[in-house]
Amino acid sequence: MNVKTTLKALCLLTATASIPMVTNAQFEKGDNVLGVGIGVLGGYNVGLSGSGVTQSPAFSLHFDHAMGELGPGTWGLGGYVGFKTTSYKYDYIYYNYDRRYTFLVFGARGTWHYNSWHTDKLDTYAGVLLAFKSVSVKDNTDYGAYPNNYSYSGSGFGPGAFIGARYYFSDNIGAYAELGYGITVIQLGLTVKF
Repeated sequence: MNVKTTLKALCLLTATASIPMVTNAQFEKGDNVLGVGIGVLGGYNVGLSGSGVTQSPAFSLHFDHAMGELGPGTWGLGGYVGFKTTSYKYDYIYYNYDRRYTFLVFGARGTWHYNSWHTDKLDTYAGVLLAFKSVSVKDNTDYGAYPNNYSYSGSGFGPGAFIGARYYFSDNIGAYAELGYGITVIQLGLTVKF
């Protein structure tokens, strides 16, 4: 390498280093983010329709706290809660079917946010979730001479993974989308940073 090439390289390096980089990450140590969303597609009978079927939206709430830097990003810890109900009511010739399901998912989640985008509006992340899943059933089916009125429930723990993105319209308010484990496969909603 000759002197002229070395000087050009040093000039280029100095010029590049002096250019201000717009890398204001949207998730930095100490930040808290709260997201409220509605689930769409898949999981817990979402999208099921027909005569006698009613269901609530799949609501979700998540919280992330930025713990510190990790590589080219920031890692966080937080929690997740999801809720949904589905009811089935059918009138048959000999009995009236009436059953209601309530689904609840809550757990702890860890996230890693990639902070090297050259914009302060985009926050992309991936994470893992350890969740407690519960379903309870209330059965009020009327079999004529044998009316039914009982409840039962089941629960268990399960791991999961997800990816997501937040886009901020202002310094603190934005929208988010997540794909992965939760009350549904896709969750869309609003997010607030404080």
